[in-house]
Amino acid sequence: MVTLSRTGCRRALHGAGALVLVLGAAACTSPGSGTSGEGASGGGGGGGGEGLPDSIRVMSIRALTGPVSFAGLNAQKGIDLAVEQIEADGLLGETTIEVDTRDSATSPQEAASFASQAIADPSYVAVIGPEASAQATAVSPIVDPQGMPTVYVQAGSEGVVTGDFTFRITPPAASYFDLAGEYAEEQGVATASVLFNSGNPTLVQLGEEVVPQLAEEHGFEVVSTGGVEATQQDFTTPASSIAGEDPDAAFLMVQGPQYPVAITQLRQAGYQGELIGMSAAGAGNLASAGDGAAGFVWPTNFTPDQDVESTQAFVEAYREAYDGETPNNYAAEAYDAMWFLARGIAEADSADRAAIQEGLAAVAGEGFDGAQGEVTFEGNDARVPGVLVRWDGSTEVPVEGQS
Repeated sequence: MVTLSRTGCRRALHGAGALVLVLGAAACTSPGSGTSGEGASGGGGGGGGEGLPDSIRVMSIRALTGPVSFAGLNAQKGIDLAVEQIEADGLLGETTIEVDTRDSATSPQEAASFASQAIADPSYVAVIGPEASAQATAVSPIVDPQGMPTVYVQAGSEGVVTGDFTFRITPPAASYFDLAGEYAEEQGVATASVLFNSGNPTLVQLGEEVVPQLAEEHGFEVVSTGGVEATQQDFTTPASSIAGEDPDAAFLMVQGPQYPVAITQLRQAGYQGELIGMSAAGAGNLASAGDGAAGFVWPTNFTPDQDVESTQAFVEAYREAYDGETPNNYAAEAYDAMWFLARGIAEADSADRAAIQEGLAAVAGEGFDGAQGEVTFEGNDARVPGVLVRWDGSTEVPVEGQS
């Protein structure tokens, strides 16, 4: 049996993602734990390349309670699975990873406070940042100037990736949203109405900037654009307005739990045109609408049915770990975030924060295959090809002909 050095093992596993459990684990054993650092302390001092301590600490700031807890709870499952795999395949030798999860709920102040605590504690080598843009934009001005490597899941607005130390593993919806424009053109859409959540920066951008741009590029006219409040659950008025306008398509850029209500009330108002949304419609958020939402389509960065080897390896491992449960995009993105961070640490062969940042930048420059498929980067911001999916009344399935 061939025993690889830490560097050789790192190179062998660099692009493997979930596949390492099948292909790489047996070949990678560490000749030593790399414990030239002092104890578990990782962030405070020392230069790159001094090797890894016995354990490293990462702070994970998640929304485990509150209106976006569906994202935080699923993300945590993806992180936990990734940590188990990373330690099993030997990417970091005998070094273990301690993930300290903090619940930021809906509070930007709480998220910022946790980030400050991580910066002040030299045992933390990195942060996995919160999903909500409002929280992430409160964290980035703190972590980036202080040199704390931070990898975000979701948080798609501007002001999140602000410098060398902030990375985002969830591709901005705008980067693959042209799939919706192509679909609208293929369906012969000539007119469209837009409804967006005015409390979410990502959804505002999609509603006010991205969809109008798609209209110009794909030959349809936006006849109306309207906003709803962040937690609104009664769409009777905008639904009636859109039904009265009777456009060929209605673009709904709202929060996940808002989707079933908005779609149901649009159909009740008599609207029968195309319904197009964004990735927040996934993760089971349409289940309560059932057949009433059948035909609803949206572009997304991940679906468990996409025909990509690294995606299917992740889905299989996730189902095995969580009693047959099918992963959603939040779990997939957080899984990729943890793997990305671990690859950066392996590349640095150091628990020094500055060295880890350089390692992450090197990994971003090469890209890797993960749960979302082929992950590349523009600067510190991830990109994936994306896939268009349709709700068939009980589950989401890739739209035929889309890659």
